[in-house]
Amino acid sequence: MSDKGKYNLHPIQLVDLKVLKLSLEIAPEKEQDKLPDEGSFSLYSGFSDFNKEKREIAVKAGIKIDSDEDDSPFSLHVELLCLFSIGDKFPTKYIDSWADKNAPLILYPYLREHVHSLTSRAGFEGLILPLFEVPTFKINVEGK
Repeated sequence: MSDKGKYNLHPIQLVDLKVLKLSLEIAPEKEQDKLPDEGSFSLYSGFSDFNKEKREIAVKAGIKIDSDEDDSPFSLHVELLCLFSIGDKFPTKYIDSWADKNAPLILYPYLREHVHSLTSRAGFEGLILPLFEVPTFKINVEGK
């Protein structure tokens, strides 16, 4: 068997994903065929304390679009709660930094899909949230 196509698993794995909030409210007084601008949404996130016994951390991430603040024809709110399993090879001292910076970027595609699907089902052209430049996260291993 060839080694091509084999990938090493990351020491942190997404093991559960729940939708906490999925809402869209139409603002009939706004122009209905104008979708919000790329920068008219807010992305937020937070994370729990690291559970050392279970080696898990929970991360919450969400997207909000507020028709009161923008020219958006709707207000939208999508919020996810995810559980990550942290492998033994990932240094504990970096978990909070990873959960703060990297985990929301891992959840972003799930948020984008919910936003697109929800806006499409509400009768709008599906809203596609923009992509971000992803900063790299490197762990410097002593002696290497």
